[in-house]
Amino acid sequence: MKGKIHYVLILLLLSTIGVYAQGTEGFKPPDSLQGKSFEDLYGRYAKVMHDTTKSLIYLHSYLEKGRQEDEKINMARGYGLLSHYQVEDNIKLQYLDSSITVSKNLKNPYFPALSYSFKGGYYYQRLNFKEALHNFFLSLEAAKNNNSNFYVYAAKRNIALIKIELGKYDEALNGFRECLEYNYDDKIGIKDTIHYLFITSDISEAYSKKNMIDSSSYYAKEGIKISKMMSSDPYNFYYRFVFNEGVNHFYNKKYNAALDSINKALPFVSTQIDKNYVLNSFLYLGKIHDKMKEEDKAKFYYHKIDSVYQSSGNVSSQVREAYNALVQYYKNKKDTKNQLLYIEKLLQFDSILQNDYKELNDILVKQYDTPELLAEKELLVQAATSKNSTYSIYIIILIVSVLLFIGLFAYQYYRRSLYQKRFEILTQKDVPQEIKEKQHKEKEITAAEDIGISPAIVEEVLSKLQDFEDKKEFASAKITLTQLSSALGTNNKYLSKIINIYKEKSFSQYINDLRIDYIVERLQEDKKLRNYTIKAIARETGFNTAEVFSKAFYGKHGIYPSYFIKKLEKLEN
Repeated sequence: MKGKIHYVLILLLLSTIGVYAQGTEGFKPPDSLQGKSFEDLYGRYAKVMHDTTKSLIYLHSYLEKGRQEDEKINMARGYGLLSHYQVEDNIKLQYLDSSITVSKNLKNPYFPALSYSFKGGYYYQRLNFKEALHNFFLSLEAAKNNNSNFYVYAAKRNIALIKIELGKYDEALNGFRECLEYNYDDKIGIKDTIHYLFITSDISEAYSKKNMIDSSSYYAKEGIKISKMMSSDPYNFYYRFVFNEGVNHFYNKKYNAALDSINKALPFVSTQIDKNYVLNSFLYLGKIHDKMKEEDKAKFYYHKIDSVYQSSGNVSSQVREAYNALVQYYKNKKDTKNQLLYIEKLLQFDSILQNDYKELNDILVKQYDTPELLAEKELLVQAATSKNSTYSIYIIILIVSVLLFIGLFAYQYYRRSLYQKRFEILTQKDVPQEIKEKQHKEKEITAAEDIGISPAIVEEVLSKLQDFEDKKEFASAKITLTQLSSALGTNNKYLSKIINIYKEKSFSQYINDLRIDYIVERLQEDKKLRNYTIKAIARETGFNTAEVFSKAFYGKHGIYPSYFIKKLEKLEN
Protein backbone atom coordinates (compact mmCIF):
# COMPACT_ATOMS: atom_id res chain seq x y z
CA MET A 1 0.00 0.00 0.00
CA LYS A 2 2.79 2.42 0.88
CA GLY A 3 4.43 1.84 -2.50
CA LYS A 4 1.20 2.62 -4.30
CA ILE A 5 0.57 5.79 -2.29
CA HIS A 6 4.15 6.87 -2.85
CA TYR A 7 3.83 6.40 -6.61
CA VAL A 8 0.59 8.36 -6.91
CA LEU A 9 1.92 11.19 -4.75
CA ILE A 10 4.93 11.51 -7.02
CA LEU A 11 2.63 11.29 -10.02
CA LEU A 12 0.81 14.32 -8.66
CA LEU A 13 3.96 16.31 -7.98
CA LEU A 14 3.76 18.05 -11.35
CA SER A 15 0.11 17.32 -12.04
CA THR A 16 -1.75 19.49 -14.52
CA ILE A 17 -5.18 19.05 -12.88
CA GLY A 18 -6.97 22.36 -12.43
CA VAL A 19 -10.65 22.19 -11.48
CA TYR A 20 -13.02 23.76 -8.98
CA ALA A 21 -13.22 22.07 -5.57
CA GLN A 22 -15.71 22.59 -2.79
CA GLY A 23 -14.49 23.63 0.64
CA THR A 24 -14.10 21.16 3.47
CA GLU A 25 -16.14 23.04 6.04
CA GLY A 26 -19.26 21.12 7.00
CA PHE A 27 -18.45 18.16 4.77
CA LYS A 28 -20.10 14.94 5.85
CA PRO A 29 -18.99 11.64 4.26
CA PRO A 30 -21.79 9.71 2.50
CA ASP A 31 -23.31 6.86 4.49
CA SER A 32 -21.76 4.36 2.07
CA LEU A 33 -18.28 5.55 3.08
CA GLN A 34 -18.85 5.67 6.83
CA GLY A 35 -16.54 3.27 8.66
CA LYS A 36 -14.29 2.64 5.64
CA SER A 37 -10.55 2.34 6.33
CA PHE A 38 -7.96 4.82 5.07
CA GLU A 39 -6.62 2.16 2.69
CA ASP A 40 -10.09 1.54 1.26
CA LEU A 41 -10.83 5.25 0.75
CA TYR A 42 -7.45 5.87 -0.82
CA GLY A 43 -7.75 2.85 -3.07
CA ARG A 44 -11.13 4.07 -4.35
CA TYR A 45 -9.68 7.52 -4.98
CA ALA A 46 -6.67 6.13 -6.87
CA LYS A 47 -8.97 4.35 -9.31
CA VAL A 48 -10.94 7.52 -10.19
CA MET A 49 -8.32 10.25 -9.67
CA HIS A 50 -9.14 11.87 -13.04
CA ASP A 51 -12.85 11.94 -12.28
CA THR A 52 -13.03 15.18 -10.30
CA THR A 53 -16.42 14.72 -8.68
CA LYS A 54 -15.74 11.20 -7.37
CA SER A 55 -12.15 12.06 -6.39
CA LEU A 56 -13.25 14.98 -4.23
CA ILE A 57 -15.81 12.85 -2.39
CA TYR A 58 -13.20 10.20 -1.54
CA LEU A 59 -10.51 12.71 -0.59
CA HIS A 60 -12.81 14.80 1.62
CA SER A 61 -14.00 11.60 3.30
CA TYR A 62 -10.37 10.58 3.78
CA LEU A 63 -9.51 13.96 5.31
CA GLU A 64 -12.58 13.99 7.55
CA LYS A 65 -11.75 10.51 8.86
CA GLY A 66 -8.23 11.75 9.64
CA ARG A 67 -9.66 14.69 11.57
CA GLN A 68 -12.07 12.55 13.58
CA GLU A 69 -9.37 10.05 14.53
CA ASP A 70 -6.61 12.69 14.86
CA GLU A 71 -4.42 10.80 12.39
CA LYS A 72 -2.12 13.65 11.42
CA ILE A 73 -0.22 11.88 8.64
CA ASN A 74 -3.47 10.94 6.92
CA MET A 75 -4.69 14.50 7.38
CA ALA A 76 -1.46 15.76 5.78
CA ARG A 77 -1.94 13.38 2.86
CA GLY A 78 -5.56 14.45 2.42
CA TYR A 79 -4.72 18.15 2.42
CA GLY A 80 -1.84 17.59 0.02
CA LEU A 81 -3.90 15.64 -2.50
CA LEU A 82 -6.83 18.05 -2.30
CA SER A 83 -4.50 20.99 -3.04
CA HIS A 84 -4.06 19.72 -6.61
CA TYR A 85 -7.76 20.15 -7.34
CA GLN A 86 -7.88 23.86 -6.48
CA VAL A 87 -8.14 26.62 -9.09
CA GLU A 88 -7.78 29.58 -6.78
CA ASP A 89 -4.14 30.05 -5.77
CA ASN A 90 -4.86 31.19 -2.22
CA ILE A 91 -7.01 28.10 -1.56
CA LYS A 92 -4.38 25.80 -3.06
CA LEU A 93 -1.73 27.32 -0.77
CA GLN A 94 -4.02 27.06 2.26
CA TYR A 95 -4.36 23.32 1.69
CA LEU A 96 -0.59 22.92 1.35
CA ASP A 97 0.05 25.00 4.47
CA SER A 98 -2.44 22.87 6.38
CA SER A 99 -0.66 19.73 5.20
CA ILE A 100 2.65 21.16 6.43
CA THR A 101 1.24 22.35 9.76
CA VAL A 102 -0.25 19.01 10.84
CA SER A 103 2.90 17.03 9.91
CA LYS A 104 5.67 19.51 10.72
CA ASN A 105 6.81 17.92 13.95
CA LEU A 106 6.25 14.28 12.97
CA LYS A 107 8.95 11.80 12.03
CA ASN A 108 7.66 10.59 8.68
CA PRO A 109 9.52 9.76 5.44
CA TYR A 110 6.91 11.55 3.27
CA PHE A 111 5.63 14.53 5.23
CA PRO A 112 6.20 17.42 5.47
CA ALA A 113 9.00 17.00 2.87
CA LEU A 114 6.49 16.19 0.11
CA SER A 115 4.18 19.10 1.00
CA TYR A 116 7.10 21.55 0.93
CA SER A 117 8.10 20.07 -2.42
CA PHE A 118 4.54 20.53 -3.75
CA LYS A 119 4.60 24.13 -2.56
CA GLY A 120 8.01 24.78 -4.11
CA GLY A 121 6.77 23.26 -7.37
CA TYR A 122 3.73 25.56 -7.26
CA TYR A 123 5.98 28.63 -7.11
CA TYR A 124 8.48 27.28 -9.64
CA GLN A 125 5.76 26.65 -12.18
CA ARG A 126 4.77 30.29 -11.82
CA LEU A 127 8.41 31.50 -12.17
CA ASN A 128 8.55 32.73 -8.58
CA PHE A 129 12.01 31.26 -8.05
CA LYS A 130 12.72 32.90 -4.69
CA GLU A 131 9.70 31.32 -2.99
CA ALA A 132 10.29 28.07 -4.86
CA LEU A 133 13.86 27.91 -3.57
CA HIS A 134 12.75 28.66 -0.02
CA ASN A 135 10.34 25.72 -0.02
CA PHE A 136 12.81 23.39 -1.72
CA PHE A 137 15.27 24.15 1.10
CA LEU A 138 12.59 23.31 3.67
CA SER A 139 11.79 20.08 1.83
CA LEU A 140 15.49 19.14 1.82
CA GLU A 141 15.81 19.87 5.54
CA ALA A 142 12.71 17.81 6.40
CA ALA A 143 13.89 14.92 4.21
CA LYS A 144 17.31 14.89 5.88
CA ASN A 145 15.80 15.04 9.35
CA ASN A 146 13.55 12.08 8.56
CA ASN A 147 16.17 10.04 6.64
CA SER A 148 14.14 10.11 3.43
CA ASN A 149 16.76 9.74 0.69
CA PHE A 150 14.24 9.86 -2.16
CA TYR A 151 13.07 13.34 -1.17
CA VAL A 152 16.62 14.47 -0.41
CA TYR A 153 17.51 13.84 -4.06
CA ALA A 154 14.16 15.22 -5.26
CA ALA A 155 15.00 18.48 -3.45
CA LYS A 156 18.54 18.49 -4.87
CA ARG A 157 17.12 18.11 -8.37
CA ASN A 158 14.71 21.00 -7.78
CA ILE A 159 17.50 23.23 -6.46
CA ALA A 160 19.59 22.36 -9.52
CA LEU A 161 16.68 23.59 -11.68
CA ILE A 162 16.97 26.98 -9.97
CA LYS A 163 20.70 26.99 -10.71
CA ILE A 164 19.87 26.53 -14.39
CA GLU A 165 17.86 29.75 -14.23
CA LEU A 166 20.89 31.54 -12.74
CA GLY A 167 23.15 30.28 -15.52
CA LYS A 168 25.12 28.01 -13.16
CA TYR A 169 25.09 25.17 -15.65
CA ASP A 170 28.13 23.26 -14.36
CA GLU A 171 26.84 23.28 -10.78
CA ALA A 172 23.40 22.24 -11.97
CA LEU A 173 24.85 19.38 -14.01
CA ASN A 174 26.75 18.13 -10.97
CA GLY A 175 23.48 18.07 -9.03
CA PHE A 176 21.60 16.31 -11.84
CA ARG A 177 24.32 13.67 -12.23
CA GLU A 178 24.23 12.98 -8.49
CA CYS A 179 20.47 12.43 -8.70
CA LEU A 180 20.84 10.26 -11.79
CA GLU A 181 23.38 8.02 -10.06
CA TYR A 182 21.06 7.69 -7.05
CA ASN A 183 18.27 6.52 -9.39
CA TYR A 184 20.40 3.82 -10.99
CA ASP A 185 21.58 0.58 -9.42
CA ASP A 186 24.12 -1.68 -11.12
CA LYS A 187 22.12 -4.77 -10.18
CA ILE A 188 18.50 -3.71 -10.77
CA GLY A 189 18.99 -0.84 -13.24
CA ILE A 190 16.71 2.21 -13.06
CA LYS A 191 14.98 2.49 -9.66
CA ASP A 192 12.26 5.03 -10.53
CA THR A 193 11.64 5.47 -14.27
CA ILE A 194 9.61 8.68 -13.95
CA HIS A 195 12.16 10.45 -11.77
CA TYR A 196 14.99 9.10 -13.96
CA LEU A 197 13.39 10.55 -17.09
CA PHE A 198 12.82 13.94 -15.46
CA ILE A 199 16.52 14.15 -14.60
CA THR A 200 17.61 12.89 -18.03
CA SER A 201 15.53 15.68 -19.58
CA ASP A 202 17.12 18.20 -17.20
CA ILE A 203 20.64 17.08 -18.16
CA SER A 204 19.82 17.27 -21.86
CA GLU A 205 18.53 20.82 -21.44
CA ALA A 206 21.54 21.89 -19.35
CA TYR A 207 24.00 20.61 -21.96
CA SER A 208 22.04 22.42 -24.64
CA LYS A 209 22.35 25.69 -22.72
CA LYS A 210 26.12 25.08 -22.47
CA ASN A 211 26.10 24.64 -26.26
CA MET A 212 27.33 21.06 -25.86
CA ILE A 213 24.90 19.75 -28.43
CA ASP A 214 26.33 16.24 -28.83
CA SER A 215 26.01 15.59 -25.09
CA SER A 216 22.52 17.07 -25.02
CA SER A 217 21.43 14.92 -27.94
CA TYR A 218 22.90 11.81 -26.30
CA TYR A 219 20.61 12.21 -23.27
CA ALA A 220 17.62 13.25 -25.40
CA LYS A 221 17.91 10.09 -27.50
CA GLU A 222 18.33 8.01 -24.34
CA GLY A 223 15.14 9.57 -22.97
CA ILE A 224 13.22 8.92 -26.18
CA LYS A 225 14.28 5.26 -26.12
CA ILE A 226 13.19 4.74 -22.49
CA SER A 227 9.92 6.69 -22.84
CA LYS A 228 8.92 4.57 -25.85
CA MET A 229 9.25 1.47 -23.67
CA MET A 230 6.79 2.78 -21.04
CA SER A 231 3.28 1.33 -21.01
CA SER A 232 1.95 4.87 -20.41
CA ASP A 233 3.56 8.30 -20.56
CA PRO A 234 1.68 10.53 -18.05
CA TYR A 235 4.13 13.43 -18.36
CA ASN A 236 4.59 13.35 -22.14
CA PHE A 237 8.27 12.49 -21.67
CA TYR A 238 8.56 11.45 -25.30
CA TYR A 239 7.54 14.93 -26.43
CA ARG A 240 9.81 16.61 -23.85
CA PHE A 241 12.77 14.86 -25.46
CA VAL A 242 11.50 15.59 -28.96
CA PHE A 243 11.39 19.25 -27.90
CA ASN A 244 14.98 19.02 -26.61
CA GLU A 245 16.08 17.53 -29.92
CA GLY A 246 14.30 20.38 -31.71
CA VAL A 247 16.42 22.86 -29.75
CA ASN A 248 19.54 20.87 -30.67
CA HIS A 249 18.53 20.97 -34.35
CA PHE A 250 18.30 24.75 -34.02
CA TYR A 251 21.86 25.02 -32.71
CA ASN A 252 23.02 22.70 -35.49
CA LYS A 253 21.38 25.11 -37.99
CA LYS A 254 18.84 22.51 -39.12
CA TYR A 255 15.98 24.98 -38.92
CA ASN A 256 13.27 23.00 -40.71
CA ALA A 257 13.96 19.95 -38.55
CA ALA A 258 13.95 22.18 -35.45
CA LEU A 259 10.61 23.71 -36.43
CA ASP A 260 9.12 20.29 -37.12
CA SER A 261 10.25 18.85 -33.75
CA ILE A 262 9.15 21.81 -31.63
CA ASN A 263 5.77 22.11 -33.36
CA LYS A 264 5.30 18.37 -32.92
CA ALA A 265 6.01 18.63 -29.19
CA LEU A 266 4.30 21.96 -28.48
CA PRO A 267 0.68 20.72 -28.11
CA PHE A 268 1.88 18.28 -25.45
CA VAL A 269 4.47 20.28 -23.49
CA SER A 270 2.30 23.42 -23.49
CA THR A 271 -0.33 21.57 -21.42
CA GLN A 272 2.07 21.78 -18.47
CA ILE A 273 1.47 24.40 -15.78
CA ASP A 274 5.22 25.07 -15.86
CA LYS A 275 5.53 28.37 -17.74
CA ASN A 276 9.17 27.63 -18.53
CA TYR A 277 8.19 25.07 -21.16
CA VAL A 278 5.74 27.49 -22.71
CA LEU A 279 8.25 30.35 -22.75
CA ASN A 280 10.99 28.10 -24.16
CA SER A 281 8.66 26.98 -26.93
CA PHE A 282 7.84 30.58 -27.88
CA LEU A 283 11.48 31.66 -27.64
CA TYR A 284 12.87 28.96 -29.92
CA LEU A 285 10.04 29.28 -32.42
CA GLY A 286 10.87 32.98 -32.59
CA LYS A 287 14.59 32.26 -33.03
CA ILE A 288 13.94 29.68 -35.75
CA HIS A 289 11.74 32.04 -37.76
CA ASP A 290 14.36 34.76 -37.33
CA LYS A 291 17.00 32.50 -38.85
CA MET A 292 14.61 31.60 -41.64
CA LYS A 293 14.18 35.35 -42.40
CA GLU A 294 10.51 35.23 -41.35
CA GLU A 295 10.71 38.25 -39.04
CA ASP A 296 6.96 38.82 -38.65
CA LYS A 297 6.40 35.24 -37.50
CA ALA A 298 9.32 35.59 -35.09
CA LYS A 299 7.85 38.83 -33.72
CA PHE A 300 4.55 37.04 -33.05
CA TYR A 301 6.25 34.60 -30.64
CA TYR A 302 8.36 37.29 -28.95
CA HIS A 303 5.19 39.27 -28.28
CA LYS A 304 3.63 36.15 -26.71
CA ILE A 305 6.57 36.00 -24.27
CA ASP A 306 6.04 39.67 -23.43
CA SER A 307 2.35 38.93 -22.83
CA VAL A 308 3.16 36.09 -20.40
CA TYR A 309 5.58 38.36 -18.51
CA GLN A 310 3.08 41.23 -18.32
CA SER A 311 0.40 38.93 -16.90
CA SER A 312 2.63 37.16 -14.34
CA GLY A 313 5.23 39.79 -13.46
CA ASN A 314 7.78 37.05 -12.78
CA VAL A 315 11.19 37.34 -14.41
CA SER A 316 12.88 34.68 -16.51
CA SER A 317 15.79 34.60 -18.93
CA GLN A 318 13.52 34.08 -21.95
CA VAL A 319 11.91 37.50 -21.47
CA ARG A 320 15.20 39.34 -21.86
CA GLU A 321 16.02 37.51 -25.11
CA ALA A 322 12.56 38.33 -26.46
CA TYR A 323 12.95 42.04 -25.64
CA ASN A 324 16.35 42.15 -27.32
CA ALA A 325 14.89 40.56 -30.43
CA LEU A 326 11.94 43.00 -30.49
CA VAL A 327 14.26 46.00 -30.17
CA GLN A 328 16.21 44.72 -33.18
CA TYR A 329 13.01 43.95 -35.12
CA TYR A 330 11.59 47.46 -34.74
CA LYS A 331 15.01 48.98 -35.46
CA ASN A 332 15.10 47.11 -38.80
CA LYS A 333 11.55 48.32 -39.52
CA LYS A 334 12.59 51.92 -38.63
CA ASP A 335 9.70 51.98 -36.15
CA THR A 336 11.26 54.37 -33.64
CA LYS A 337 8.25 54.50 -31.35
CA ASN A 338 8.14 50.74 -30.72
CA GLN A 339 11.92 50.50 -30.68
CA LEU A 340 12.03 53.01 -27.81
CA LEU A 341 9.15 51.20 -26.09
CA TYR A 342 11.03 47.89 -25.97
CA ILE A 343 14.33 49.54 -25.08
CA GLU A 344 12.56 50.99 -22.05
CA LYS A 345 11.00 47.61 -21.24
CA LEU A 346 14.41 45.97 -21.56
CA LEU A 347 16.05 48.50 -19.23
CA GLN A 348 13.32 48.06 -16.63
CA PHE A 349 13.51 44.29 -16.93
CA ASP A 350 17.31 44.26 -16.57
CA SER A 351 17.01 46.26 -13.37
CA ILE A 352 14.50 43.77 -11.93
CA LEU A 353 16.44 40.77 -13.25
CA GLN A 354 19.69 41.96 -11.71
CA ASN A 355 18.13 42.50 -8.28
CA ASP A 356 16.08 39.28 -8.27
CA TYR A 357 18.84 37.02 -9.56
CA LYS A 358 21.47 38.57 -7.29
CA GLU A 359 19.23 37.93 -4.29
CA LEU A 360 18.52 34.42 -5.51
CA ASN A 361 22.23 33.73 -5.96
CA ASP A 362 23.01 35.07 -2.48
CA ILE A 363 20.37 32.76 -1.00
CA LEU A 364 21.85 29.76 -2.81
CA VAL A 365 25.38 30.49 -1.66
CA LYS A 366 24.40 31.17 1.94
CA GLN A 367 21.78 28.47 2.42
CA TYR A 368 22.92 25.65 0.16
CA ASP A 369 26.49 25.87 -1.15
CA THR A 370 28.03 26.32 2.32
CA PRO A 371 25.47 24.73 4.68
CA GLU A 372 27.96 22.63 6.62
CA LEU A 373 30.01 25.67 7.59
CA LEU A 374 26.92 27.57 8.71
CA ALA A 375 25.63 24.56 10.65
CA GLU A 376 28.97 24.17 12.41
CA LYS A 377 28.97 27.82 13.44
CA GLU A 378 25.40 27.53 14.75
CA LEU A 379 26.32 24.47 16.82
CA LEU A 380 29.23 26.33 18.34
CA VAL A 381 27.01 29.27 19.27
CA GLN A 382 24.36 26.98 20.77
CA ALA A 383 26.96 25.06 22.76
CA ALA A 384 28.40 28.28 24.14
CA THR A 385 24.91 29.51 25.13
CA SER A 386 23.75 26.24 26.73
CA LYS A 387 26.83 26.06 28.95
CA ASN A 388 26.58 29.70 29.99
CA SER A 389 29.99 30.33 28.48
CA THR A 390 31.62 33.59 29.33
CA TYR A 391 31.72 36.39 26.81
CA SER A 392 35.43 35.95 26.32
CA ILE A 393 35.06 32.24 25.44
CA TYR A 394 32.29 33.14 22.99
CA ILE A 395 34.59 35.64 21.30
CA ILE A 396 37.40 33.08 21.15
CA ILE A 397 35.10 30.55 19.51
CA LEU A 398 34.02 33.08 16.93
CA ILE A 399 37.62 34.07 16.24
CA VAL A 400 38.64 30.43 15.89
CA SER A 401 35.69 29.84 13.54
CA VAL A 402 36.71 32.81 11.40
CA LEU A 403 40.35 31.70 11.36
CA LEU A 404 39.30 28.19 10.41
CA PHE A 405 37.16 29.59 7.64
CA ILE A 406 40.03 31.75 6.37
CA GLY A 407 42.41 28.80 6.62
CA LEU A 408 39.98 26.59 4.76
CA PHE A 409 39.54 29.21 2.07
CA ALA A 410 43.34 29.65 1.74
CA TYR A 411 43.83 25.89 1.56
CA GLN A 412 41.12 25.52 -1.07
CA TYR A 413 42.68 28.33 -3.11
CA TYR A 414 46.12 26.73 -2.85
CA ARG A 415 44.72 23.33 -3.79
CA ARG A 416 42.81 24.74 -6.79
CA SER A 417 45.97 26.50 -7.99
CA LEU A 418 48.01 23.33 -7.54
CA TYR A 419 45.41 21.22 -9.34
CA GLN A 420 45.24 23.76 -12.17
CA LYS A 421 49.01 23.58 -12.67
CA ARG A 422 48.93 19.78 -12.65
CA PHE A 423 46.07 19.83 -15.16
CA GLU A 424 48.01 22.17 -17.47
CA ILE A 425 51.08 19.93 -17.31
CA LEU A 426 48.95 16.87 -18.04
CA THR A 427 47.23 18.44 -21.08
CA GLN A 428 50.07 20.46 -22.59
CA LYS A 429 50.99 19.38 -26.08
CA ASP A 430 54.68 20.35 -26.11
CA VAL A 431 56.35 18.50 -23.26
CA PRO A 432 59.91 19.75 -22.59
CA GLN A 433 62.57 17.46 -24.07
CA GLU A 434 64.15 16.66 -20.70
CA ILE A 435 60.74 15.45 -19.40
CA LYS A 436 60.23 13.33 -22.50
CA GLU A 437 63.64 11.74 -22.00
CA LYS A 438 62.86 11.05 -18.38
CA GLN A 439 59.45 9.58 -19.25
CA HIS A 440 60.83 7.33 -21.98
CA LYS A 441 64.14 6.45 -20.39
CA GLU A 442 64.98 2.77 -20.50
CA LYS A 443 68.00 1.14 -18.98
CA GLU A 444 70.54 -0.53 -21.19
CA ILE A 445 70.48 -4.30 -21.08
CA THR A 446 73.19 -5.34 -18.64
CA ALA A 447 75.27 -8.47 -18.49
CA ALA A 448 73.74 -11.65 -17.14
CA GLU A 449 75.68 -11.47 -13.91
CA ASP A 450 74.21 -8.04 -13.11
CA ILE A 451 70.57 -9.19 -12.77
CA GLY A 452 70.85 -12.91 -13.21
CA ILE A 453 68.95 -13.02 -16.53
CA SER A 454 70.35 -13.50 -20.01
CA PRO A 455 70.43 -10.26 -22.05
CA ALA A 456 68.76 -12.14 -24.91
CA ILE A 457 65.85 -13.09 -22.67
CA VAL A 458 65.62 -9.54 -21.33
CA GLU A 459 65.56 -8.12 -24.84
CA GLU A 460 62.87 -10.59 -25.94
CA VAL A 461 60.65 -9.85 -22.90
CA LEU A 462 61.03 -6.08 -23.34
CA SER A 463 60.09 -6.40 -27.01
CA LYS A 464 56.97 -8.40 -26.11
CA LEU A 465 56.09 -5.89 -23.39
CA GLN A 466 56.24 -3.12 -25.99
CA ASP A 467 53.85 -5.12 -28.17
CA PHE A 468 51.60 -5.67 -25.12
CA GLU A 469 51.54 -1.90 -24.57
CA ASP A 470 50.93 -1.04 -28.24
CA LYS A 471 47.91 -3.36 -28.41
CA LYS A 472 46.43 -1.82 -25.20
CA GLU A 473 46.09 -5.30 -23.66
CA PHE A 474 46.64 -3.76 -20.24
CA ALA A 475 43.04 -2.45 -20.37
CA SER A 476 41.77 -5.94 -19.55
CA ALA A 477 40.71 -6.38 -15.92
CA LYS A 478 42.02 -9.98 -16.03
CA ILE A 479 45.72 -9.08 -16.33
CA THR A 480 47.83 -10.62 -13.56
CA LEU A 481 51.57 -11.24 -13.23
CA THR A 482 51.06 -14.97 -13.78
CA GLN A 483 48.78 -14.47 -16.79
CA LEU A 484 51.11 -11.97 -18.47
CA SER A 485 54.21 -14.11 -17.74
CA SER A 486 52.57 -17.04 -19.48
CA ALA A 487 51.52 -14.87 -22.44
CA LEU A 488 55.07 -13.56 -22.86
CA GLY A 489 56.65 -17.01 -22.57
CA THR A 490 58.56 -16.37 -19.37
CA ASN A 491 58.08 -16.87 -15.64
CA ASN A 492 56.79 -14.66 -12.82
CA LYS A 493 60.22 -14.09 -11.31
CA TYR A 494 61.89 -13.00 -14.55
CA LEU A 495 58.99 -10.73 -15.62
CA SER A 496 58.74 -9.08 -12.20
CA LYS A 497 62.50 -8.46 -12.10
CA ILE A 498 62.63 -7.05 -15.65
CA ILE A 499 59.75 -4.65 -14.96
CA ASN A 500 61.30 -3.60 -11.63
CA ILE A 501 64.65 -2.79 -13.26
CA TYR A 502 63.83 -1.64 -16.78
CA LYS A 503 60.48 0.05 -16.12
CA GLU A 504 61.56 1.12 -12.60
CA LYS A 505 58.15 0.12 -11.22
CA SER A 506 56.40 -2.72 -9.49
CA PHE A 507 54.18 -4.86 -11.69
CA SER A 508 50.93 -3.33 -10.36
CA GLN A 509 52.27 0.22 -10.71
CA TYR A 510 53.42 -0.54 -14.26
CA ILE A 511 49.95 -1.80 -15.28
CA ASN A 512 48.11 1.04 -13.51
CA ASP A 513 50.34 3.72 -15.10
CA LEU A 514 49.68 2.30 -18.56
CA ARG A 515 45.95 2.36 -17.89
CA ILE A 516 46.02 5.93 -16.57
CA ASP A 517 48.06 7.23 -19.55
CA TYR A 518 45.64 5.47 -21.87
CA ILE A 519 42.48 6.95 -20.30
CA VAL A 520 44.02 10.46 -20.13
CA GLU A 521 44.52 10.34 -23.89
CA ARG A 522 41.01 8.97 -24.54
CA LEU A 523 39.28 11.54 -22.33
CA GLN A 524 40.96 14.35 -24.24
CA GLU A 525 39.87 12.93 -27.59
CA ASP A 526 36.44 11.41 -26.84
CA LYS A 527 33.79 13.87 -25.58
CA LYS A 528 31.18 11.13 -25.14
CA LEU A 529 33.44 9.21 -22.75
CA ARG A 530 33.38 12.22 -20.42
CA ASN A 531 29.64 11.68 -19.92
CA TYR A 532 30.30 8.24 -18.38
CA THR A 533 30.31 7.79 -14.61
CA ILE A 534 33.70 7.38 -12.94
CA LYS A 535 32.80 3.74 -12.32
CA ALA A 536 32.15 3.16 -16.04
CA ILE A 537 35.39 4.90 -17.05
CA ALA A 538 37.29 2.76 -14.54
CA ARG A 539 35.90 -0.40 -16.11
CA GLU A 540 36.83 0.86 -19.58
CA THR A 541 40.49 0.76 -18.53
CA GLY A 542 40.53 -2.46 -16.53
CA PHE A 543 40.09 -1.15 -12.98
CA ASN A 544 37.65 -3.16 -10.89
CA THR A 545 36.37 -0.22 -8.81
CA ALA A 546 36.04 3.54 -9.14
CA GLU A 547 37.94 3.99 -5.86
CA VAL A 548 41.04 2.11 -7.06
CA PHE A 549 40.94 4.00 -10.37
CA SER A 550 40.64 7.43 -8.70
CA LYS A 551 43.43 6.61 -6.26
CA ALA A 552 45.75 5.44 -9.08
CA PHE A 553 44.92 8.52 -11.19
CA TYR A 554 45.66 10.83 -8.27
CA GLY A 555 48.84 8.95 -7.42
CA LYS A 556 50.22 9.46 -10.92
CA HIS A 557 49.04 12.98 -11.73
CA GLY A 558 48.09 14.59 -8.41
CA ILE A 559 44.49 15.30 -9.46
CA TYR A 560 41.34 13.18 -9.47
CA PRO A 561 39.70 12.02 -12.72
CA SER A 562 36.47 13.90 -11.90
CA TYR A 563 38.43 17.17 -11.70
CA PHE A 564 40.30 16.36 -14.92
CA ILE A 565 37.03 15.75 -16.80
CA LYS A 566 35.43 18.93 -15.44
CA LYS A 567 38.43 21.03 -16.52
CA LEU A 568 38.45 19.45 -19.99
CA GLU A 569 34.79 20.43 -20.41
CA LYS A 570 35.52 24.03 -19.41
CA LEU A 571 38.61 24.15 -21.62
CA GLU A 572 36.56 23.34 -24.71
CA ASN A 573 33.80 25.83 -23.98
